[in-house]
Amino acid sequence: MRSGRQVAAEQYFDAAMAILARDGAAGLKIGPLCRALGVTSGSFYHHFGGWAGFVRALLQYWEAEQTSRVVAMARATTDPVERIEVLKRLTVELPHDAEAALRAWSSMDPEVARSQRRVDAQRRIAVEQILVAVVPDHDVAARLAILGLSILAGFQQTCAPRDPALLRELLGDYQVLIMQHSAAGLSGSA
Repeated sequence: MRSGRQVAAEQYFDAAMAILARDGAAGLKIGPLCRALGVTSGSFYHHFGGWAGFVRALLQYWEAEQTSRVVAMARATTDPVERIEVLKRLTVELPHDAEAALRAWSSMDPEVARSQRRVDAQRRIAVEQILVAVVPDHDVAARLAILGLSILAGFQQTCAPRDPALLRELLGDYQVLIMQHSAAGLSGSA
């Protein structure tokens, strides 16, 4: 180990996501994490105080980076249909292997489960808000938001390897369904 090496908390989180993607929650331990960064466990304890502090910070980072940031980027687009396109692209780019590991971990750890529920709820609400601008019926937009989240979670849990091209196609099919319910799609079919 290289002593005295300065590592930012975000570097720990990025390394943790890589370990989760490769080895699952069972492989995420202080030793492998520190080895991946070339630091001592003292650096880890300096940053996080212990395992519980690290897990809490990792989950906060995941929520901020993979949910709040993605939603903000999608909402920054003014055209409602283009927002759906941006959201689709950003969804394909999520760290699906790591998120699949987080979903599995959530079945064993109540704190991870609470975070997973918050992330899913934030994503569902954000998708619904984006869809409401395109789909005139709020109930339909709400159901389509649940369907979108179900596609994502299902992909993460049932597809291995998690092929981004497949997810892009699934989300393309989903987008066709959304557009069939859109004001333009409804007026075009009348």
